[in-house]
Amino acid sequence: DDSACNLASLNLMKFMKDDGGFDSTSFKHAVDISITAQDIVVDNSSYPTSEITANARAFRELGLGYANLGALLMSLGLPYDSEAGRQYAGAITALMTGEAYLQSARIAEQMGPFSGYAVNREPMLGVIDKHRSYAHKLDPSLVPLDLLSDARKSWDEALAVGRKAGYRNSQATVL
Repeated sequence: DDSACNLASLNLMKFMKDDGGFDSTSFKHAVDISITAQDIVVDNSSYPTSEITANARAFRELGLGYANLGALLMSLGLPYDSEAGRQYAGAITALMTGEAYLQSARIAEQMGPFSGYAVNREPMLGVIDKHRSYAHKLDPSLVPLDLLSDARKSWDEALAVGRKAGYRNSQATVL
């Protein structure tokens, strides 16, 4: 109740390389910039009620997402409703979300975690670890290894940095 989420979306087709691969490096950079910008917007936004203002600033919910998943899968020749399509979508989602929480933890190192973090520390770390474990369950026979490796590494680092610094945002993505 009485919450707000600053939304942003990344166009997946902008990260396709000429050879048909996915540019994970540029994608992670875009995620980092987007999370940083969205976090800055929290304190500079106007909200409709004082309750929403208080909760938005206390929990700093962000909603990074992506667009054109269907176009990306079609360009790769992957049927949308196939195991290969689901695994590829899972890897893209894992990379974006893991990198988003990693960037949130990096910001927390400098600015401190969201004000409700201390009371929510253990459950939040449990959720982050659960998502991390699922990134490690993606099928390497159906996902490019560089994309899969980057997704797993982002989650591993998001958990490690978050254990030390917490997270600036109670929510980073909408996926």
